[in-house]
Amino acid sequence: MNQPNSIASAYSPPFKIVAKYFIAAIVSFVIMSFILMINYNDINGHHFQPKILSITHIATLGFITMIIFGAMFQLVPVVLEVKLFSTILAEIQFWIYTIGVIGLVYKFWYFGSELSFTLPAILLNVAMFIFAFNIIASMIKVKNWNITGTFLAAAIFWLIVTAIAGILLAVNLDHPYIKINHLQYLKLHANVAFIGWVTMVIMGVSFKLIPMFTLSHGYDLTFAKWAFALINFGLFGINWIMHYADTGIYNLIFGITITIGLILYLIQIYIIFKKRVRRKFDIGLKFSAVSFSMLGLSTLLGFSFLFFEYENITNLTLVYGFMVIVAYISTLIVGQMYKIVPFLVWYHKYSSKVGIEKVPMLKDMFSEKLAELNLYLMCVGIIISVLSFLSEINLFLLIGFALLFISSVIFSFNMIKVFRS
Repeated sequence: MNQPNSIASAYSPPFKIVAKYFIAAIVSFVIMSFILMINYNDINGHHFQPKILSITHIATLGFITMIIFGAMFQLVPVVLEVKLFSTILAEIQFWIYTIGVIGLVYKFWYFGSELSFTLPAILLNVAMFIFAFNIIASMIKVKNWNITGTFLAAAIFWLIVTAIAGILLAVNLDHPYIKINHLQYLKLHANVAFIGWVTMVIMGVSFKLIPMFTLSHGYDLTFAKWAFALINFGLFGINWIMHYADTGIYNLIFGITITIGLILYLIQIYIIFKKRVRRKFDIGLKFSAVSFSMLGLSTLLGFSFLFFEYENITNLTLVYGFMVIVAYISTLIVGQMYKIVPFLVWYHKYSSKVGIEKVPMLKDMFSEKLAELNLYLMCVGIIISVLSFLSEINLFLLIGFALLFISSVIFSFNMIKVFRS
């Protein structure tokens, strides 16, 4: 099946649905960056701390997953050439999910409060199951399949697993019942969320967007297919072994399998870039290139955890989480938003007016100079923050987080400019 060379078509849902998710995610991104900056003194040591857990869930639920929901509502119909099953369900899901995110983030921040972990977790599960049903009901109508659809279908499965694991962990925090260490299941929850849900979506979407933005063609997808098989095999493996106290050599086997899969994916992306016709990188692709580099570094660091404990390096787990959430995923999202949002706004506002009246060009819908500054500040902020974690110098951490916050404000300003175009 030849994928349409656009991110919008007659199959697209009403833009107001997608925009609502995008705007909520952008707000969450700024809030997350601001809270990191003003609480820099508390971001150190073990990752299982109330404020760190709260900020992590602002990032993962309020920013990353909210963006993915909006992107999938837009891309699944276009890429697979089917109508979204229900825009009404997408609307209902948004409000249930938003309330659930606020509730869970609040409860993590005020860990000892009387509010239940279970209630917001139930709301989040309801929203995620509504989303899964909506996308699956849409996918059932697909007549011809492609590699993007395959990755996204797997991502939906892992989202369901992530949601179930999340509510079980929430219940355990309210009423402890898990016999094995809670942190072991938390690790499983995080791995499934970041690799199975988020990265599987990123992989599938990148096989649609990167070739389209770079005008790449004439490449083979063998590495992508092997990456899909190995990563999913490894995920099923860790879901099996994590229910036992002693994971033994199996943890090493499945960890290596997932690592190889991620490396093959990066090789596939490199091949696509190498086959590009459009040689010059615009701002969106510059962000993407940085993100894929960060994925490579994060993968190597995660792989090293299979062999070494790093007991003398206090904040290394925080470094790993920071690199995955901010350096890899957030950087990629920001870059893709610079590509996707201007086009969608232009398509819905101006495509019908072409040839009738003067319409803006995509590059005129936001400040490219500010976007370049956004990228520069984000990269410098990431580097300084990582070095600060490792050196345990809090002043540098404040500087790093402050740069990230300024970067997020610039990004939100540019996005506001696009939406108001």
